[in-house]
Amino acid sequence: MLRAVLACAALAACGSSGPQAAAPPPPQVASANPEVARADRERAERERKDRLAAAHRELEAEQQGALAATCDKPPGTQERCEPSCYRAEAPDPRAGKKLVRAEILHLACRTAGAPETGPITFADEVGGAKIAVRAVRGRLPKPHKKGSWEAEIEAAVGAALLPEVARGDVVRVTGAWKLMTHPVTKDKLRCVMVSHFTSMRRPLDACGGRGGLACEAMGNAAVHGINVVHYRLAEARQLHTTGKDAECQRAALEAVAVARGMPRWRQYVSLNANQWKAFSRYRTRFDGIVDEETLFTTAGVLGSEAQGVYADCGGGASPKTAVEQEQSFHTCW
Repeated sequence: MLRAVLACAALAACGSSGPQAAAPPPPQVASANPEVARADRERAERERKDRLAAAHRELEAEQQGALAATCDKPPGTQERCEPSCYRAEAPDPRAGKKLVRAEILHLACRTAGAPETGPITFADEVGGAKIAVRAVRGRLPKPHKKGSWEAEIEAAVGAALLPEVARGDVVRVTGAWKLMTHPVTKDKLRCVMVSHFTSMRRPLDACGGRGGLACEAMGNAAVHGINVVHYRLAEARQLHTTGKDAECQRAALEAVAVARGMPRWRQYVSLNANQWKAFSRYRTRFDGIVDEETLFTTAGVLGSEAQGVYADCGGGASPKTAVEQEQSFHTCW
């Protein structure tokens, strides 16, 4: 049964470019004897099937090896440099801090020009030294009045932070809207400072949370994967606008490859190794805090967009990707 599942996971890699079957031998001159000719055809067909079976076994072994591969190097110590260097997200600088009553600051952003009720993205790593955790004394401030734009942001931020917003906590806008450019993707953002006033029962972790939250900085491969897809897609678009189509193709191809590999890897780890560790929330670098299905669905959408950019840059409509490219996000790339 296990072997059958392994085969299914390997065969799922239909978009990959795997080992090619050996070129068939040159055609033989047909014999004038019908029996001999029939035997020649049967022998040729057996040889063709043997070559296909050998190629399939090689592809299956290659797929299984890549899907099962892991990396024992510490997160963030490697760079992906094709065509530019993507640096993994660093641990939250507030990690390890624990206060009895604390004000945890966040930079809450929406894409510039997006609807006022669009999704909130936390861009804490963009906020610099302003993003901190501070001790609170005295009474907590009150949220803004319902109906104000601040109250709408506070509700959206509180929902995004669940379940870390407990009874008695206060989420309050503490600044004004500011236009910013994301230093990595170059996306235009509208951001505002928001404070979460809370009692801390445990210190902040590498994700800037208090457990139950996965992120790239803690070594989560799925979040690393979607971050890479997002980064390479943004890079490919920028390269295309400057006429650097060869570099654009390389960036777009990595986005396509990783987007293809992510669901196959999750299926393999879940079914074959029984090692899939699910989290209720994933803090991505560019798409905010999402659940698991949203993470993988978003990665797939971004991968499709990257395939379109690859074609726009002259790379063709159906790019081929190798299994090593597809599974690079959870291996020692």
